[in-house]
Parts: sequence; C-alpha cells; structure tokens
Amino acid sequence: MSEFREYVGSVIRLYRESKGLTLRELADDLDVPFTSLSKMESGDQRIDSEFLVKVADYFGVSIDTMLNRSLEEAEKDTYQRESALGIRAALKYILDNYHEARSVSFKNHEMGTHVRNVIKNMITEEAELDENRFFIVGSVGQGQWAEIPWISIFIRDITTTATKGYYIVYLFKADMSGVYISLNQGWTYFKNKYGTKLGRERIKSTADIIRRELNTAPVNMTATEITLGGRGDLAQGYENGHIYGRLYNANNLPSSKELISDLKELLTSYKEIEYMMGKRSVDQFNDYLLLSDDGHYLEEEQEQEEDFQDSVQSALDKKVKEAERSSTEELETEDIPSPKPDPVFDKSGKKRWPRDAQVAARALRLSKYKCTFDESHTSFTSKVTGRRYLEMHHLVPMKYQGEFDVNLDREAQLLALCPTCHRQIHHGTDEEKENMLRKLFYDRREKLEAIGIEIGFKELRKMYGIES
Repeated sequence: MSEFREYVGSVIRLYRESKGLTLRELADDLDVPFTSLSKMESGDQRIDSEFLVKVADYFGVSIDTMLNRSLEEAEKDTYQRESALGIRAALKYILDNYHEARSVSFKNHEMGTHVRNVIKNMITEEAELDENRFFIVGSVGQGQWAEIPWISIFIRDITTTATKGYYIVYLFKADMSGVYISLNQGWTYFKNKYGTKLGRERIKSTADIIRRELNTAPVNMTATEITLGGRGDLAQGYENGHIYGRLYNANNLPSSKELISDLKELLTSYKEIEYMMGKRSVDQFNDYLLLSDDGHYLEEEQEQEEDFQDSVQSALDKKVKEAERSSTEELETEDIPSPKPDPVFDKSGKKRWPRDAQVAARALRLSKYKCTFDESHTSFTSKVTGRRYLEMHHLVPMKYQGEFDVNLDREAQLLALCPTCHRQIHHGTDEEKENMLRKLFYDRREKLEAIGIEIGFKELRKMYGIES
C-alpha cells in the first residue's frame, strides 16, 4: 500500500510540475493544507478517492489517464517547461524557493528533481556538453536538506565526485542571496590526506598556484574569494578550494545567454587544468603542485633550480641564530642509509625526484661556507644570510635516484660549491669535469658508502656524460 501511495504522490507532483505550479499554489487551488499536500506527494499520507478525483478534474484528465501516464513523459514535460525559461529562471527558482522547501519533508520533493534533473539537462543542452566527456550532477542533500545546494560539472577523465579533483560548480549562498559559479576542487581529499588544519592550508595553496599558472582566466571571473555564509565544514571547504568564479546576486541575475557564456569561458580554464595534469592522477598532480610548499624542488628542472638555491638560502637564514648556537657536531646526522623517497610525476607521467631545501641548508651550514672543491675560492656575500654565497650540488645526480634503493638527498653527498665551480661541474669540458669529480668523489667516498650509496668512479663519470 505504501508503494502505491508513493506512486500516486509522484504522479501528482509530476503533473503539478508540468503545469509550472509550486506546491503551495496547488494546495491553495485544491483547498488543502500545504503540509498535507506535501505529505501526499512524498507518499507519507493516504490519498482518498474523492481527493484523487478532485486532482484529476483540476488537471482535466481522467483518473485512468493520470495514473497510467508514464513518469518519463511527465518528467519530459517538466524539463521542456523549464528549458523554455532558460537557466536564469532555473537558478532563480532555487534562490526563491529553497528556504521554503527546507521547511517541509525532504523525500520526493520537487526541489530535488529540479536540481538533480532539470538543471542538469538544461546545462547539457545549452552549453552543448558531450555527456561522454562531461558528467553533471546536482544535490540538495542526502536524506536531509543540504545547507549549500550545488550543481557540479566534471570532466570525467579528471573526476566524477565533488570530494576530490577539479570541477566547475554552482554554489548557492546559505541565505539564498546569490549563487556563485566557481572553478573549485574537492575539499574532502585534502582533509583526509592532511587533516583539517593543514588540509585548509594545502587546498588554498593549490588554488593560488593554479590561479597563477592559468593562461585562460575568464574576464568576468574576478572573484578569487567566495563567502557562502554556511556553518558546516563543507561550506568552508568550498571557500578554501575556490580558484576563479563570479557571484550572481539573486536580485540581479544576468540573462541566460550571459550565464551560459560565463560557463563556456570557465570550461576553457577547466580544460587547461586537464592539459596541465597530463597523464597524472589527481594525487600525482597535487603532489607536484605542492612541492615548493614543502620546500622540495625537482632535480634537473632548470625552472626550479634558482628557486631551489633561493629556498636553501632562506631556510638557512631562518635557522642561522639557532645554528650559530649549535656546534657542528650537533648538526651532523646519523651516517646510516635512509629509504628511497616516493617520486612525483611530471606532466608526461615520468617519475621525478624531489630535493629538500632543508637538507641542503643543513649541508651548507656543515660546509662552514667554504667551497667543497677548493676552500680558497671566494664568492660574493649573500644578502639573505650575510655569509659567503655558495650553491648546493648532489654529487650523485638526483635524476638517478630510481637506480638506488637508498635516499640520495642526504647531507653526506651534498656539496657546497662556489658559483664558478657549480657551473663548471655542469657545463665544463670533460677534462675539467673529470678533475673536479675525481677529487670530490674520493673525498666523499667513505661517507657515501656509510649512507648506502655504492658507486664507482667510472659509473659516476658516465652519469656526468664524460666520454671514455
């Protein structure tokens, strides 16, 4: 019996929606309490035959026709009615009616159908989206009304969930005073990986980095911050994950044409993120973006080399007072092997190995600011540290980390070199490089072996491209 009540209630709801009537308008026309009609539509209240005849007469159909009419046809009518009005009217409907909807039962409410189905179909058609490439989903909550309703557009190859990855989303302010279109990212991923406090910092950092890197930021998307006014954790997550967007005020919504134009422009930026990700997963891409936040920089990455050296100087400056109070022995680390670190992945999906600026800064302090190849070499004074400027170099290049089972990013194999020596070991003639390497290798050989780096001089020469 309850299944039949739910079926009849859903038919009444779909007929009402096909005529463009709100729940309250139909209740007034049928002279029944608003709450009673809401319960009937959700299947929570019995519908007697007298009332059913009244409803059929109102819509000008027989009871047989009404009850035998397919739900698919009624839903199609609803969509066609809304589609004729355009996305502006569809968004306005939510802004105008969501608070009222939250005051009644969640189950089978027309607002859910509107957000989950009507707008989804409308966006797909008006923005000309290929459903094989894009996935669109809307939500008003799961089992209970959401504080912030939303409609998301996902590139399937990136993500199909709002909890992880990058996507475009319409986010309604809690007080329904407006709706944002936002290029955003999944907060739950950051929260689960880093915890709430650090996760908030990391998701903001990712948004800042992508904002700097994008070449296709839409002209209208000037909002780099959003305020949803929600009290829940998810609302704050959306705010922290926001990259680019625009606020549409409820009392001044632009035309449907402008709304779709904005969406298409933001889709261009979204596709650029897809291009930036390349063959990487969301995890791999985020790890790559956040390298510098952790003080890590890739090996053999010319664009990051200067940043790496600057970060070493900065890390040294922050600890210089503490370091000056410590003896050199206190700065020494255990001469035992440490496990190979996890790689990060570049755009092509190739494994790359990060360098830790903090490790390099400790090695620089241990050098006593003298060039490892020749202590008599001079250099200019660093503005950051006030000491002789030296650059850090891995004797066994980090790009060969994959060939070793132990970590190559260790103080024992980090060399402090004056700028001239550093350039020479990279760009000098084979003879010049070999002379430098021979001295540096045999000076450090025992320390390398102590931390598990076993390599012969002939193999090292080959890593530097020195021909036999």
